[in-house]
Amino acid sequence: MKEKTQTSSEPSWLDPRNDRKTPFTDTELDVLADDFIARIADTQAWQDLVAEVGEQRAREVVKQRLAAQDANSLINWQPDGPLH
Repeated sequence: MKEKTQTSSEPSWLDPRNDRKTPFTDTELDVLADDFIARIADTQAWQDLVAEVGEQRAREVVKQRLAAQDANSLINWQPDGPLH
């Protein structure tokens, strides 16, 4: 088995060849949303959102906003021109 050697001093996550090519899955968005909500749970903004729309809907809002930040998400897809 051949071992890969790093030719650059930069970490692999900075290499554009390692960029994500697919959108986040629902499971990945759930994990991202859980982590994000855990960090903002004590903020007034989160508490206001939950009071306004309920916790489940607030969680969906967070997931939608995270998906919108994903450049590969279909939310961000725009056609290049006419389809016909």
